[in-house]
Amino acid sequence: MTPPILKELFDQWRKEGLSFCVTSENYNKSSKFEKEFFYPYGELVTSNDYWEEKSSCWGGEIPATLEKELIERIALHILKYAKPKSIYLQVTSRCNYACPMCPFHGEGYNGKYFNDNPSLKPQDMPLDEAKLYIDKMADYGIEMISMSSEGEFFLYPYWEEVSRYIKKRGMRVSTTTNGSLVTEEVVQKLKDIGFDEMRFSIDSVRKDTYSYVRSSNDKFYQTAINAPALTTEAGIYTAVHFVQQNKNIEEKEEVLSFFKSKNVNAITTDVERFHDGIKNESVMPIERLDYIHGLCGAYDYAIMVDGNFLSCCGMGDRYKYIKKKLDKFSLKDHSFDEVVKYNHNLLINKDKEMMSLCYHCDLFSACFKSITKRYLQEKYFVINYGIREHHFRVPKEISFLSDDIIFWMYENNVVSKMKQDGLIK
Repeated sequence: MTPPILKELFDQWRKEGLSFCVTSENYNKSSKFEKEFFYPYGELVTSNDYWEEKSSCWGGEIPATLEKELIERIALHILKYAKPKSIYLQVTSRCNYACPMCPFHGEGYNGKYFNDNPSLKPQDMPLDEAKLYIDKMADYGIEMISMSSEGEFFLYPYWEEVSRYIKKRGMRVSTTTNGSLVTEEVVQKLKDIGFDEMRFSIDSVRKDTYSYVRSSNDKFYQTAINAPALTTEAGIYTAVHFVQQNKNIEEKEEVLSFFKSKNVNAITTDVERFHDGIKNESVMPIERLDYIHGLCGAYDYAIMVDGNFLSCCGMGDRYKYIKKKLDKFSLKDHSFDEVVKYNHNLLINKDKEMMSLCYHCDLFSACFKSITKRYLQEKYFVINYGIREHHFRVPKEISFLSDDIIFWMYENNVVSKMKQDGLIK
């Protein structure tokens, strides 16, 4: 049976007199890519059955792939029905680090970036505004709020209050942090709050390398590399993110081994790909794919410190080009549903300024189905995407099983289902 959302689109195509033949086997294939891809929010059109839709004027065989124009129309039609479940809330744009690769707080800190975007200058969001936005997100149905995508959350003077308020409104709370301020005292507070996830950006466990890629402050270094063990012991889901750069190019396995010994829940490794701002730090160039609008897998919704809504994290470092447009539907003055629909419509209708950013974005990446490799390693389940890897710790409730059985459970989504049902953590 054809998914109802797509059925609606295909009926519209017939009214337009469009010649097409789309099936459950070709709707996610393009001659531009070697692999099948996922549509963002593709779960809205998932079907286990074979289906086929074609126009009366179609006279050929079923095509193996779809043309770019049809794929774009499918992707943008799905976006009309998309309802985000998670979002970043930038309660502070301040940071205590100036990492060379960072487009916000690196070389441009208090410089070009904030001169170009004065409404985002290093500052803290007033607590009453943060609570207003949290209320609107809760009313909309957001399930997870991740704190401060472009700043260090633990510099925010109200981080405890805002975290407790998110939990009070029935949502999950997480943050990405450099870890430099996550002391034993802070971890105890996080545990008391019921904080759900801690994600640490740590690109080296060697003091000399860390001094270059992160901070030369020894206290920050010691606190940061030890913090993931503390949050893991406190029962908070803990992940470490490592980015391979020229200065730490030989250290990936060392970082993996160090944090696996601490039993952290997950470790992600990636490779820094360059654009103009970080070319000297990067290991490899950005892979330029043929852009198909609506297929980008980089959608990460965010509320900026000035109250504006971003539909993609990649727009943060070019914010000045679209700020006036976003000011028209700030979350300060509109409901969350209104700002989501407004921003989605900018993408769906191919707004000129938005398209200028999307078509030239370094982050464009379609979500491909095929995965290079999956395997178990030291009681971690590893998904290898080539230059990017995800290492997930096998839950202790099933760790006594043989590797063959554990691997089968991951491959057949049994582990995910058990987590959803609350049988394992």
